Amino acid sequence: MTGLFGLGLSQAFVGWWMVRSGFDDPAKHTPTLGPNQRPRVSPYRLASHWTAALTIYSGITWHAFSLLRPTPSALHVGSEAIAAAKKLRKLALPVTACIALTLLSGPFVAGNDAGHAYNTWPKMLDDWIPPEWLAAVSNPATKWRAFFEDTAVVQFDHRTLAYASVAGSLGVWIYGAQMPLSAAAAGAIQLLPMAVAAQMCLGIATLMLYVPIELGVAHQAGGVAVLTTMLFVMHTLRTAPLLVMAAL
Repeated sequence: MTGLFGLGLSQAFVGWWMVRSGFDDPAKHTPTLGPNQRPRVSPYRLASHWTAALTIYSGITWHAFSLLRPTPSALHVGSEAIAAAKKLRKLALPVTACIALTLLSGPFVAGNDAGHAYNTWPKMLDDWIPPEWLAAVSNPATKWRAFFEDTAVVQFDHRTLAYASVAGSLGVWIYGAQMPLSAAAAGAIQLLPMAVAAQMCLGIATLMLYVPIELGVAHQAGGVAVLTTMLFVMHTLRTAPLLVMAAL
Protein backbone atom coordinates (compact mmCIF):
# COMPACT_ATOMS: atom_id res chain seq x y z
CA MET A 1 0.00 0.00 0.00
CA THR A 2 2.95 2.32 0.57
CA GLY A 3 3.91 1.96 -3.07
CA LEU A 4 0.36 2.75 -4.18
CA PHE A 5 0.32 5.81 -1.94
CA GLY A 6 3.55 6.98 -3.52
CA LEU A 7 2.11 6.45 -7.00
CA GLY A 8 -0.95 8.43 -5.98
CA LEU A 9 1.19 11.38 -4.96
CA SER A 10 3.20 11.20 -8.17
CA GLN A 11 -0.01 11.15 -10.21
CA ALA A 12 -0.58 14.81 -9.37
CA PHE A 13 2.76 15.70 -10.93
CA VAL A 14 2.11 13.47 -13.96
CA GLY A 15 -1.26 15.18 -14.43
CA TRP A 16 0.32 18.63 -14.32
CA TRP A 17 3.07 17.46 -16.69
CA MET A 18 0.42 16.22 -19.11
CA VAL A 19 -1.68 19.40 -19.01
CA ARG A 20 1.45 21.54 -19.37
CA SER A 21 2.11 19.96 -22.76
CA GLY A 22 -1.17 21.42 -24.02
CA PHE A 23 0.36 24.89 -23.88
CA ASP A 24 3.18 23.95 -26.24
CA ASP A 25 3.24 23.74 -30.02
CA PRO A 26 1.72 20.31 -30.86
CA ALA A 27 4.60 19.65 -33.27
CA LYS A 28 6.97 19.67 -30.29
CA HIS A 29 5.45 16.47 -28.91
CA THR A 30 4.18 14.86 -32.12
CA PRO A 31 6.42 16.01 -34.98
CA THR A 32 4.62 13.90 -37.56
CA LEU A 33 1.54 16.12 -37.20
CA GLY A 34 3.33 19.09 -38.70
CA PRO A 35 2.81 22.78 -37.85
CA ASN A 36 -0.40 24.76 -37.34
CA GLN A 37 -2.25 22.06 -35.43
CA ARG A 38 -4.74 23.01 -32.74
CA PRO A 39 -3.46 22.81 -29.15
CA ARG A 40 -3.56 19.36 -27.59
CA VAL A 41 -1.84 17.50 -24.81
CA SER A 42 0.97 15.16 -25.71
CA PRO A 43 -0.37 11.65 -26.42
CA TYR A 44 2.70 10.25 -24.71
CA ARG A 45 2.05 12.21 -21.53
CA LEU A 46 -1.66 11.38 -21.70
CA ALA A 47 -0.73 7.70 -21.93
CA SER A 48 1.64 8.08 -18.97
CA HIS A 49 -1.11 9.67 -16.87
CA TRP A 50 -3.59 6.95 -17.86
CA THR A 51 -1.07 4.17 -17.20
CA ALA A 52 -0.31 5.51 -13.74
CA ALA A 53 -4.03 5.77 -12.98
CA LEU A 54 -4.68 2.19 -14.11
CA THR A 55 -1.72 0.93 -12.10
CA ILE A 56 -3.02 2.59 -8.94
CA TYR A 57 -6.56 1.39 -9.62
CA SER A 58 -5.46 -2.19 -10.29
CA GLY A 59 -3.38 -2.31 -7.12
CA ILE A 60 -6.18 -0.96 -4.95
CA THR A 61 -8.74 -3.25 -6.58
CA TRP A 62 -6.56 -6.33 -6.10
CA HIS A 63 -5.98 -5.40 -2.46
CA ALA A 64 -9.72 -4.87 -1.98
CA PHE A 65 -10.46 -8.30 -3.45
CA SER A 66 -7.93 -9.81 -1.04
CA LEU A 67 -9.66 -8.15 1.92
CA LEU A 68 -13.19 -8.98 0.81
CA ARG A 69 -12.36 -12.47 -0.39
CA PRO A 70 -9.31 -14.00 1.32
CA THR A 71 -7.44 -16.59 -0.74
CA PRO A 72 -9.10 -19.98 -0.11
CA SER A 73 -7.02 -22.92 1.05
CA ALA A 74 -6.60 -26.07 -0.99
CA LEU A 75 -8.55 -27.99 1.64
CA HIS A 76 -11.62 -25.90 0.91
CA VAL A 77 -11.26 -25.85 -2.86
CA GLY A 78 -10.17 -29.37 -3.72
CA SER A 79 -7.34 -30.71 -5.85
CA GLU A 80 -9.38 -30.88 -9.08
CA ALA A 81 -10.43 -27.24 -8.83
CA ILE A 82 -6.85 -26.23 -8.04
CA ALA A 83 -5.50 -28.06 -11.08
CA ALA A 84 -8.20 -26.52 -13.26
CA ALA A 85 -7.44 -23.03 -11.93
CA LYS A 86 -3.75 -23.53 -12.66
CA LYS A 87 -4.51 -24.45 -16.28
CA LEU A 88 -6.92 -21.57 -16.78
CA ARG A 89 -4.46 -19.07 -15.33
CA LYS A 90 -2.03 -19.91 -18.13
CA LEU A 91 -4.61 -18.66 -20.63
CA ALA A 92 -5.99 -15.84 -18.49
CA LEU A 93 -2.60 -14.20 -17.86
CA PRO A 94 -1.83 -13.31 -21.51
CA VAL A 95 -5.45 -12.26 -22.01
CA THR A 96 -5.13 -9.90 -19.05
CA ALA A 97 -1.95 -8.49 -20.58
CA CYS A 98 -3.75 -8.01 -23.91
CA ILE A 99 -6.61 -6.18 -22.20
CA ALA A 100 -4.13 -3.92 -20.42
CA LEU A 101 -2.32 -3.20 -23.69
CA THR A 102 -5.63 -2.36 -25.36
CA LEU A 103 -6.40 0.08 -22.56
CA LEU A 104 -2.96 1.65 -22.88
CA SER A 105 -3.45 2.15 -26.62
CA GLY A 106 -6.60 4.18 -25.94
CA PRO A 107 -4.82 7.42 -24.97
CA PHE A 108 -3.03 7.44 -28.31
CA VAL A 109 -6.39 7.24 -30.07
CA ALA A 110 -7.73 10.08 -27.93
CA GLY A 111 -4.53 12.12 -27.97
CA ASN A 112 -4.31 12.05 -31.76
CA ASP A 113 -8.07 12.54 -32.33
CA ALA A 114 -7.93 9.24 -34.21
CA GLY A 115 -11.56 8.56 -33.32
CA HIS A 116 -12.58 11.37 -35.67
CA ALA A 117 -11.39 9.42 -38.70
CA TYR A 118 -12.43 6.10 -40.25
CA ASN A 119 -15.84 6.31 -38.60
CA THR A 120 -17.07 3.05 -40.09
CA TRP A 121 -17.23 -0.53 -38.88
CA PRO A 122 -16.21 -3.29 -39.41
CA LYS A 123 -14.04 -1.87 -42.21
CA MET A 124 -11.99 1.30 -41.97
CA LEU A 125 -13.85 3.14 -44.73
CA ASP A 126 -13.52 0.73 -47.67
CA ASP A 127 -10.62 -1.36 -46.42
CA TRP A 128 -9.93 -3.93 -43.76
CA ILE A 129 -6.36 -2.65 -43.62
CA PRO A 130 -6.26 0.98 -44.80
CA PRO A 131 -3.52 1.89 -47.30
CA GLU A 132 -2.57 4.77 -45.00
CA TRP A 133 -1.56 2.20 -42.38
CA LEU A 134 0.72 0.39 -44.81
CA ALA A 135 2.22 3.67 -46.02
CA ALA A 136 2.89 4.91 -42.49
CA VAL A 137 4.49 1.75 -41.09
CA SER A 138 6.69 1.32 -44.15
CA ASN A 139 7.84 4.94 -44.20
CA PRO A 140 11.43 5.11 -42.85
CA ALA A 141 10.98 8.80 -42.06
CA THR A 142 8.38 8.20 -39.34
CA LYS A 143 9.97 4.99 -38.02
CA TRP A 144 8.41 3.96 -34.69
CA ARG A 145 6.50 7.23 -34.29
CA ALA A 146 3.80 6.06 -36.69
CA PHE A 147 2.61 3.54 -34.10
CA PHE A 148 1.90 6.36 -31.65
CA GLU A 149 1.16 9.40 -33.82
CA ASP A 150 -0.36 8.32 -37.14
CA THR A 151 -4.17 8.34 -37.17
CA ALA A 152 -4.62 5.25 -39.32
CA VAL A 153 -2.00 3.23 -37.48
CA VAL A 154 -3.20 4.21 -34.01
CA GLN A 155 -6.83 3.38 -34.74
CA PHE A 156 -6.08 0.15 -36.61
CA ASP A 157 -3.85 -1.07 -33.79
CA HIS A 158 -6.47 -0.21 -31.16
CA ARG A 159 -9.11 -2.12 -33.12
CA THR A 160 -6.82 -5.11 -33.55
CA LEU A 161 -5.93 -5.22 -29.87
CA ALA A 162 -9.61 -4.92 -28.97
CA TYR A 163 -10.50 -7.86 -31.22
CA ALA A 164 -7.71 -9.91 -29.63
CA SER A 165 -8.97 -9.00 -26.15
CA VAL A 166 -12.52 -10.01 -27.03
CA ALA A 167 -11.38 -13.30 -28.58
CA GLY A 168 -9.12 -14.07 -25.63
CA SER A 169 -11.82 -13.26 -23.08
CA LEU A 170 -14.31 -15.49 -24.87
CA GLY A 171 -11.65 -18.20 -24.96
CA VAL A 172 -11.22 -17.97 -21.18
CA TRP A 173 -14.99 -18.16 -20.75
CA ILE A 174 -15.49 -21.14 -23.08
CA TYR A 175 -12.45 -23.05 -21.83
CA GLY A 176 -13.23 -22.31 -18.20
CA ALA A 177 -16.87 -23.37 -18.54
CA GLN A 178 -15.70 -26.92 -19.27
CA MET A 179 -13.44 -27.16 -16.24
CA PRO A 180 -14.20 -28.18 -12.62
CA LEU A 181 -13.47 -24.74 -11.19
CA SER A 182 -14.43 -23.49 -7.76
CA ALA A 183 -17.83 -21.83 -7.48
CA ALA A 184 -16.22 -18.39 -7.20
CA ALA A 185 -14.05 -18.83 -10.30
CA ALA A 186 -16.91 -20.33 -12.31
CA GLY A 187 -19.09 -17.37 -11.42
CA ALA A 188 -16.36 -14.84 -12.20
CA ILE A 189 -15.75 -16.09 -15.73
CA GLN A 190 -19.47 -15.75 -16.49
CA LEU A 191 -19.04 -11.99 -16.17
CA LEU A 192 -16.39 -11.83 -18.90
CA PRO A 193 -18.56 -12.21 -22.03
CA MET A 194 -21.01 -9.60 -20.76
CA ALA A 195 -18.26 -7.10 -19.97
CA VAL A 196 -16.40 -7.49 -23.26
CA ALA A 197 -19.60 -7.50 -25.35
CA ALA A 198 -20.80 -4.28 -23.73
CA GLN A 199 -17.40 -2.64 -24.19
CA MET A 200 -17.17 -3.67 -27.83
CA CYS A 201 -20.63 -2.25 -28.54
CA LEU A 202 -19.69 0.98 -26.77
CA GLY A 203 -16.50 1.26 -28.80
CA ILE A 204 -18.27 0.73 -32.11
CA ALA A 205 -21.03 3.20 -31.22
CA THR A 206 -18.49 5.79 -30.05
CA LEU A 207 -16.59 5.53 -33.32
CA MET A 208 -19.59 5.53 -35.65
CA LEU A 209 -21.22 8.48 -33.88
CA TYR A 210 -18.02 10.55 -34.16
CA VAL A 211 -17.02 10.32 -30.51
CA PRO A 212 -19.69 12.18 -28.52
CA ILE A 213 -18.29 13.07 -25.11
CA GLU A 214 -20.85 10.97 -23.23
CA LEU A 215 -20.06 7.82 -25.20
CA GLY A 216 -16.33 8.51 -25.04
CA VAL A 217 -16.48 8.64 -21.25
CA ALA A 218 -18.69 5.53 -21.16
CA HIS A 219 -16.20 3.69 -23.38
CA GLN A 220 -13.37 4.63 -21.06
CA ALA A 221 -15.36 3.44 -18.06
CA GLY A 222 -16.22 0.25 -19.94
CA GLY A 223 -12.53 -0.46 -20.41
CA VAL A 224 -11.98 -0.14 -16.67
CA ALA A 225 -14.95 -2.46 -16.09
CA VAL A 226 -13.41 -5.10 -18.36
CA LEU A 227 -10.08 -4.78 -16.54
CA THR A 228 -11.85 -5.06 -13.18
CA THR A 229 -13.67 -8.19 -14.33
CA MET A 230 -10.43 -9.77 -15.51
CA LEU A 231 -8.70 -8.90 -12.24
CA PHE A 232 -11.56 -10.55 -10.38
CA VAL A 233 -11.21 -13.66 -12.54
CA MET A 234 -7.47 -13.79 -11.85
CA HIS A 235 -8.08 -13.34 -8.13
CA THR A 236 -10.57 -16.21 -7.97
CA LEU A 237 -8.02 -18.48 -9.64
CA ARG A 238 -5.62 -18.04 -6.73
CA THR A 239 -5.16 -20.57 -3.91
CA ALA A 240 -2.88 -20.72 -0.88
CA PRO A 241 0.52 -21.80 -2.30
CA LEU A 242 1.67 -24.13 0.46
CA LEU A 243 -1.61 -25.99 0.69
CA VAL A 244 -1.84 -26.21 -3.08
CA MET A 245 1.43 -28.13 -3.21
CA ALA A 246 0.21 -30.45 -0.48
CA ALA A 247 -3.05 -31.13 -2.29
CA LEU A 248 -1.34 -31.85 -5.61
